[in-house]
Amino acid sequence: MKKAIPGSMLLLIAITAMVVSCDRLRDEPQPGDPVQVDLTLKQKEVVDSANTFAFDLFRPVVSEDKGSKNLMISPFSITSALSMALNGAASGTYNAISHTLRYDSQTLQEVNETYLKLTKEMITVDPRVTIEIANSVWLEKRLVVKQPYIDALRTWYLAEARNIDVSDPGAVDLVNGWIEEKTHDKIRDMLDGLSPDLAMLLINAIYFNGRWRYQFDKKETADKPFYITPDAPVNVPMMYQKENFAVIRSENATMIDLPYGQGNYTMVVMLPDEGVTLQEVAATLSPKRWNTWMQQLSYGTSEVQLSLPRFEYEYKRSLNDDLKALGMEVAFGTWADFSNITDQSIMISGVLHQTFIRTDEEGTEAAAATVVEFEFTSVPQTHVVNVNRPFLYFIRESTTGTLVFMGQVVDPR
Repeated sequence: MKKAIPGSMLLLIAITAMVVSCDRLRDEPQPGDPVQVDLTLKQKEVVDSANTFAFDLFRPVVSEDKGSKNLMISPFSITSALSMALNGAASGTYNAISHTLRYDSQTLQEVNETYLKLTKEMITVDPRVTIEIANSVWLEKRLVVKQPYIDALRTWYLAEARNIDVSDPGAVDLVNGWIEEKTHDKIRDMLDGLSPDLAMLLINAIYFNGRWRYQFDKKETADKPFYITPDAPVNVPMMYQKENFAVIRSENATMIDLPYGQGNYTMVVMLPDEGVTLQEVAATLSPKRWNTWMQQLSYGTSEVQLSLPRFEYEYKRSLNDDLKALGMEVAFGTWADFSNITDQSIMISGVLHQTFIRTDEEGTEAAAATVVEFEFTSVPQTHVVNVNRPFLYFIRESTTGTLVFMGQVVDPR
């Protein structure tokens, strides 16, 4: 028979737990100011170019959706994967991918140096934010790859090189398992299967877990109306806090900057004015305006009574049509030139992107993965030739072309 714990003992346990909890809080590093990640002028230009691509990709995606569903992309994941592809492209294919990513004014060396710098330094800049970046290249056994290409991916993108056999039924599980591991199981079952013509996969995976600098009190969260449309409110868990945040106004929206940790990472919430659609707000996005807004947000903070809904969702999209519309169509055709990867004929057959996000009182957990799939444009096939009807035959000397015999067989008996 279990003995009851005296009330005084319960009180002591509770006090001890509180003391331990307070000690842990004191031991945790307190948020300071953002730590500067120093980029060269050329590296800043690469980031600006990648941001231009991000807005050029995002605007039509929002416009196409017409505000009907949640969506989310990771520009850094997409540009990382496509920059790895750029290292293998040549001639017009290189120009097309470079232009699509808006790298017209940057060299491949400058692009590579920038991504190495970002990959190394973004993950360590804030101890209260976890960000993990992983790249990999998967080589099908029939692909004869050029070693300098693999060396470039390992050097500049810290990519793992894996072999894969498309005839193995478990191959797709290996790829999906790698993505799940690198995203802490937030991106699952990304690939439904592998094409029998598969030549290579380039994959980027990102995981993010950031704690708000100013966390919401769960006691303040309550069901409040959220207007999906002006006349169709639904009740959702709405978080609330009164705190100092940076807030600015654009021509048709309000922007508030919500910092994680010490402020190196923030969530900029852009709330359209009443009567303004998401498409109309997205149409105003441009690198020049964005840089102006971010500068304005850095000027200072003011007291804000903030209500923000908790939210969690996944998003998945094929980027093929989006990238073709931005100028990358040549890379998807049989005329694609990836001769810096292999002397075999390959093309990009698909670019798949998947994301996850959860935002609550403590912070935000997010993940993304991008898969660039390459296929052989002409795959050696096994032909079935059943000589079961009358036929002709020719016997020749191959080096001179001399026909020595020729005939036909109507009845081989």
